[in-house]
Amino acid sequence: MPKQTFLNLPEEKRAKIEQAAINEFTAYSYDQASTNRIVEAAEIPKGSFYQYFAGKKDLYRHILDKILERKMEFLTPVMANPMEMDFFQLLRETYVAGLRFATSNPELQQISQRLMADRNHPVFVEFIQDNMGKADDVFRQLIQLGISRGELREDLDVAFAAHIISEMNNSVADFYKSYVKQTMDDDYLNMVDKLLDFLRRGIGSSEQVGS
Repeated sequence: MPKQTFLNLPEEKRAKIEQAAINEFTAYSYDQASTNRIVEAAEIPKGSFYQYFAGKKDLYRHILDKILERKMEFLTPVMANPMEMDFFQLLRETYVAGLRFATSNPELQQISQRLMADRNHPVFVEFIQDNMGKADDVFRQLIQLGISRGELREDLDVAFAAHIISEMNNSVADFYKSYVKQTMDDDYLNMVDKLLDFLRRGIGSSEQVGS
């Protein structure tokens, strides 16, 4: 977390430091990113940087938190009117919101992709451990609503199902970028529809489902 001295800065100065960090983490991985370049781009003394943040990881985590906040801004309208759509329509809209975020915020999306590309990195592990519940909570709410409306099985383990859908969300994005396209565009929604069809129908034959 940033220190109070950073939070006390005028908004314009905070934004300039944050943008310098975003530019650096967009161009370089966390390990390759340079505090010196960030300080130079932000036009602040290096000593001031350490008055604002404990170090590079502290600043990086702050930017990741800003990305998460921005993503939630795109997701909130979807969750605001849940009664207008069934579970699978709502789920699809969460993916559409993610696509809108990616296309509207290419720099932030690039930073997210860099983070997701190295899941063994200690910073990734730390961030996911701190924030995993937030993503699961969104899907948990959708599942509970789906059950209450008779759209999903009543015997679902809600917490487990929410986590699996959250992980499948990440897996589909990884598959798309690795084997289809590096950029997220409307074709990505075709992949999303395949995932939704998979969830709706399952992978068992009708004979297996009925037994």
